[in-house]
Amino acid sequence: MKKIISISILSFCIIWLMWCTTKQPQETTSTNASSCKEAITAYLNQATTSSNGEVVEKGNTVTVDYVGRLDEETVFDTSVESIAKACGKYTSGRNYSEGLSFEVGAGQMIAGFDKGVEWMKVGETKTVEIAAKDAYGERDEKNLITMPKDQIPDADQYQVGMQVMSQYGQTFKVYKVNDDSIVFDANHELAGKTLIFDITIKSVQK
Repeated sequence: MKKIISISILSFCIIWLMWCTTKQPQETTSTNASSCKEAITAYLNQATTSSNGEVVEKGNTVTVDYVGRLDEETVFDTSVESIAKACGKYTSGRNYSEGLSFEVGAGQMIAGFDKGVEWMKVGETKTVEIAAKDAYGERDEKNLITMPKDQIPDADQYQVGMQVMSQYGQTFKVYKVNDDSIVFDANHELAGKTLIFDITIKSVQK
């Protein structure tokens, strides 16, 4: 998963951003926990945990396949098509054969993922567990932003769980709807969580 940089936003900027938001429909996926778990198990069973391939070092550009999950049956993102379909994360139009490419050590990924691929070899699969501090950070109550409804266009249409995105690409989730205000959560949805990644090195460029 790509790294998201948290920034501090002044209150008057928040008002402007919320006026410029585009409401996003809440994600709805159909997931069978049993079939999802089976797909993950099947993927890991055929994976190679040792390899004689080329070693990944800092500064290399690598292409990986990955399964991002919270436990043995809860997937939040993946580049593996079979798992995406089984776990309700399939995105039509995504090219699942190309994997994910990034420069190791360049800060393009969350810290734990970036560090996790170092010294892996092409063809190798490794499972890494990443604490919140090396992923999307801890949840911060300071990132709950309360806005008066009279400053939000179409405020009555907002529902808990709905996501809104500013014109600058920042994502907020509707955390609570009060009679006269709406509370938005600017924390990343994975903040405060320990993440598990099954990573396979597809290729490396020195």
